Amino acid sequence: MKPFPGAVRSGALSHQTEMSTVTPANGLAFDAVIVGARAAGASLALLLARAGWRVALIDRASFPSDTMSTHVIYPNTIARLDAFGVLDRVMAHRPPPLYTAWHHEGRMFVAPHQPIEGRDWAICVRRITLDAILLDQARAAGATVFENTQVDSLVGAGTMADPVRGVMATTPGGPITILGTVVVGADGVSSTVASLVGAKRTRVMPTETMLYFAYWTGAKGRNTQDFFFEAPWVCAHFPADDDHHVITMNGPIAERAGIRNLEEFYLQKIQSIPALRARLEGATKVSRVLGTTRLEGYYRQHTGPGWALIGDAAHFKHPAGAQGIWDAFESSRVLADGLIAGDWMTRYPHWRDRESREFYAFSKHLAEPPGNEGMRRTMDILIQDAGLARRMVDVWARTSRPWVDVIPFIEGMDTVAGASIEAVLAPYEATPLDAAASA
Repeated sequence: MKPFPGAVRSGALSHQTEMSTVTPANGLAFDAVIVGARAAGASLALLLARAGWRVALIDRASFPSDTMSTHVIYPNTIARLDAFGVLDRVMAHRPPPLYTAWHHEGRMFVAPHQPIEGRDWAICVRRITLDAILLDQARAAGATVFENTQVDSLVGAGTMADPVRGVMATTPGGPITILGTVVVGADGVSSTVASLVGAKRTRVMPTETMLYFAYWTGAKGRNTQDFFFEAPWVCAHFPADDDHHVITMNGPIAERAGIRNLEEFYLQKIQSIPALRARLEGATKVSRVLGTTRLEGYYRQHTGPGWALIGDAAHFKHPAGAQGIWDAFESSRVLADGLIAGDWMTRYPHWRDRESREFYAFSKHLAEPPGNEGMRRTMDILIQDAGLARRMVDVWARTSRPWVDVIPFIEGMDTVAGASIEAVLAPYEATPLDAAASA
């Protein structure tokens, strides 16, 4: 097996050099074993395979496969798809370019994004489309893909004395051992890898809102993603790929217990908005209502001896921020760079702590139901100030910063969203991120 990139060649042995002695005689041998083959795992596999690594990519699903997710991809993430070499395939499914529109009490504004590589628009792509394209690209780059495969346990305890060095899994053909110099959990909020290494949730941020959605076909679309603020609810319309439309319902979590028939409640809620009801005339709902109340944010310890977590397995924010796919791509990029350089156990955690704090703080505001008074003030200002309106929507594209570019310019927003990042996060950072040690 080729040496682990960046491994110590002389002096005291590290767990990296010890793991590089894995041989095919012990089982199938790879440089990296990635558990979870969706946006985070497939993008990491693609990057490592392009760098010459032997990569095993494991998922319990068979692709194409859908999953609960936010679906909107902003200009920064579109640029990443281009770098991966898959943007043309994504756009072949005809997701329309989308500007952002907010509606409240009969008023609205529409704003483009700051262009990134010439694109000032977003797109909405279902995961059944996106994940299959990314997985195909990872496979084409040389990754070995194991579909319909469930990871049962790890080889190694994940300690310095006994680092993780592979997985034991069940395939349709029976049990298999897959060995590697590092095992990466890219397997989402209910991460098997996180559970097996004992990486508990920390800095947990409760949510006050739930989110549900369904897919439709035949709806009347525009080149906008539309948010209808009907305090304390927000419903939204996202024209998506292959003539599908994502219609969402976001509201107070406290009301969930009183909803006896979710399908009926969802239809009543979205049809109570005249503009949205008009777009759905003649449309067909082609899925059941999907969603959850379990939207609390968290961090997990995301590196340890022989293992790492990326994407939602490592860190999760309320989906109203629509950052899941971007976070998946960014964490895979940073971890790939660190693995190739050999400094991943310091580079990746430092990046995560530095880059995640501001949007995690802003997510607390996004997880709260809107109020009419605050929305009126905000709409008054954004309708009159096109530049500020663009800076507002650019928060989601990560080209503007909430507490620098937006909140100081909207009267009263600091009271609602918090006076500073530090003030918002103080209750959650009382316990250090590293308090959850691996088992």
